[in-house]
Amino acid sequence: MARLEFLIDDVSPSFLLTSVNAMGERFNTSLARILQRLGYDPGIVGFGGYASRGRVRVLGRVIMARTHDQRSWLSARRGWRQFFDAQVPREPVVVTVGGARVVTVADRGGYVDLVCEGHGLTPGWHTAWIQPLSRVQVRECPALASLPFAVSAVSADEATAAGASSAAEPPAWVEIDGVRIDAGRAVPVAVRVVGDGERCGVVSDIDDTVIVSMVPRPFVAARHALVDRVAAREAVPGMAQLLTYLTERAAERAQEPVEGVPAPTVYVSTGAWNVVPTVREFMGRVQFPRGAYLMTDFGPSNTGWFRSGREHKRRSLRRLAEDFPHMRWLLVGDDGQRDPEIYAEFAREFPEHVAGIALRSLSSREQFLAHGTLSSLFPDALRDVPEGIPVWFGEDGFKLLEQVQAAE
Repeated sequence: MARLEFLIDDVSPSFLLTSVNAMGERFNTSLARILQRLGYDPGIVGFGGYASRGRVRVLGRVIMARTHDQRSWLSARRGWRQFFDAQVPREPVVVTVGGARVVTVADRGGYVDLVCEGHGLTPGWHTAWIQPLSRVQVRECPALASLPFAVSAVSADEATAAGASSAAEPPAWVEIDGVRIDAGRAVPVAVRVVGDGERCGVVSDIDDTVIVSMVPRPFVAARHALVDRVAAREAVPGMAQLLTYLTERAAERAQEPVEGVPAPTVYVSTGAWNVVPTVREFMGRVQFPRGAYLMTDFGPSNTGWFRSGREHKRRSLRRLAEDFPHMRWLLVGDDGQRDPEIYAEFAREFPEHVAGIALRSLSSREQFLAHGTLSSLFPDALRDVPEGIPVWFGEDGFKLLEQVQAAE
């Protein structure tokens, strides 16, 4: 049986937080039932994923929808529409990726974050599939009393020998102990499998690093996020060229490069998961490297009333170091928020996993609005980065690219 891991957030440290989270779940469950009577069905929004040769992580969310377009229509609407959806708590789903097929359940926010073994896929880009399952049939199946449950999973060698593929859409059912459970429409989720011979990848922030968000200027940031049409967003000049150069150069230096595929890219942001469909469409249109997305959620969590964006980034970096012990990462961010501190801390603790740090420098006015001083945070924050880890900075991607190329 493949080893499974499902990241579900169920333990609250206080009675008040427990009560608030429980009330939120009951509200979302009731809303989902009302919408179902109005013609909506549980649908999937795929966020993406990444994998080593042994383990794969697949992320998505279950929401109520009338169509299965993964909210692609949002790019033509004003930004506030991204933040209005009806998540489906505890919805059973089946995840299919290569030689592994696993039945699991969304958490109370509708999120699916599953890790399993036995996919058997080769390095490069592949497609995982997520399908909602019939709640009634899952509840009546004795084998599914404990989730996640591996319907089929073989060793990586066996899956590869059998020609495990991600291209074929899985059937609209799951059979367990002779019991057939109906599955909804399969939604594709892009997964990047990192090969053992790949040695370097890119981790990049999004807001004010690759997309102009003006997070340090709350009113401007709110206008960009809520009022402007998503398709009208602007990329930070030169950042697409910088990230493309970094991923292509890293791919060239791999011990076993994946033909025609740039080095792995992971976008780690404090932005909400809701914006992934539109951000992904925008970044593909302006030719940023294809990558996995690790976002966060707003509102109360089990550790407090507001989620910590800093802790989200710290945990994401440490998990990448754990999931890919052979990889070094080029860290790309900006000095308007906490990126310098987070990257410097990670470089001190895991110097063997950091290939370099590239920071976009905000203007003096933006610096003042961000943290009350006219100067950048990075001189102090990055002062004690271990020797041998290069640090570059520039006002945009073109300046950073010049610095990187000059250092080679």
